[in-house]
Amino acid sequence: MMNQTIKLPLAEKTSIKNWNFELQLEKAQTSEEDFMHLLPEGAKNAIIIVDGELVHQSVEDSISIGNAEISELRTQNGLIDLNIKHKNSSLSVSLGKNSRPKEALYIFYVAGSRSLVHQTEIILGPGSELEVVETFLGDAKYNSNILRNIRLDANSKLNTSVINRLNGSTALYYHSFAEAQSDAVLSSYNFILNDSSMVFEDFNYMLGNGANAEVSTVSIATGEQKHNITVRIENLASHSIGNIVNYGITSDTAHLAFNGIGKIHQGMKGVDNQQETRILSLSKHSEAVANPFLLIDEGDITAGHAASIGQVNEEQIYYLMSRGMSRQESEKLIASGFLTPFADNIQNNELKNELLKVIAEKLG
Repeated sequence: MMNQTIKLPLAEKTSIKNWNFELQLEKAQTSEEDFMHLLPEGAKNAIIIVDGELVHQSVEDSISIGNAEISELRTQNGLIDLNIKHKNSSLSVSLGKNSRPKEALYIFYVAGSRSLVHQTEIILGPGSELEVVETFLGDAKYNSNILRNIRLDANSKLNTSVINRLNGSTALYYHSFAEAQSDAVLSSYNFILNDSSMVFEDFNYMLGNGANAEVSTVSIATGEQKHNITVRIENLASHSIGNIVNYGITSDTAHLAFNGIGKIHQGMKGVDNQQETRILSLSKHSEAVANPFLLIDEGDITAGHAASIGQVNEEQIYYLMSRGMSRQESEKLIASGFLTPFADNIQNNELKNELLKVIAEKLG
């Protein structure tokens, strides 16, 4: 049951069977000075990794930093195997019992001269709390392959944001895997803002009673991009909670497929598993697909899903145009307002403003 295979009715144009995921692994030299401008003002906990090389590290003593060693996940496929075989970058972040750094940890991964084949591992001990903001950057015309493994012990709390701005490459693969023990809380925000095609997977397993995962994903697909996005939460413990929120915007001839999967295992009473998917289309030539799945093997639970795909509201367009805005400006304002609330999760104002700027540019 745990490794049940689900065949997703994806839009054909987001099928990955013909995508090219070949990697470029040669590396050029890097220096710390070239990337210090990335750090938000006042950031006390920060890490910069360029082409797999740690070029900057300044973190509190309570945060342990090392190399990640991901060798096996609950989900195995050829792209995960490719990452494990060719890994050229890694980072492990861990906290001990009841450790609670006061400042957020900002991590920047830069793909400069080669494919980024990266592994991140985040481990929180019992009762520990951490906020992590990960940003992926780069304009190199190479594919990248990224794995992330999260392990949350009992009563720990992780607030994590992932901002993907890897541009120029042909295809990107990202797989995040999380396990949460009793009363652990995972708040996860994914911002898919790159300019290339991408397969994005975020799989979460609630293993302890009262474990809670809230996963929100934002995607903007423009031009000829293809975004294939799957978010999965499995409830393997009683009274655990899973909440999936997917918001997307398509324009031009882009293709976006959102797959939400909620799985409630037999005997897991008092579970709550919810989904919401909203896609706003700015072009009649773009393609948007919302696939909500609820796989339920227990009766004493609460579950539900909602999905909608639609065009910009013409009454809103008319109202804004009557105030002197062009149609293009009106659509951009409405689309920005559609996504802006998600950026409020970023506590650092400088980084949040940069995120809002990128969203505006993607819609421009």
